[in-house]
Amino acid sequence: GVDGKRSATLNLVDLAGSEGAGSNKGARRREGGKINQSLLALTRVIQSLGLPERKRPKHISYRDSKLTRILKPSLQGEACMAILCCASPARID
Repeated sequence: GVDGKRSATLNLVDLAGSEGAGSNKGARRREGGKINQSLLALTRVIQSLGLPERKRPKHISYRDSKLTRILKPSLQGEACMAILCCASPARID
């Protein structure tokens, strides 16, 4: 701005899915399904944004989930993003 101040937004999101949905019942299974729907919507948005300008769709569906709506300012424009993935081949994980 004119006064020379800068601002930033930091979003920390736990993107854990429902890997063990087979053993869950009822509310836990529905919750896992909602988490996976949000992850799918986020995947679609990031894939669309990653396309070259000429192949990118005119409309990107940020409204498909609450997660993509919340992250919209961080995903579009001049934003920088880093993704940290913690994965383990251990059976317990």
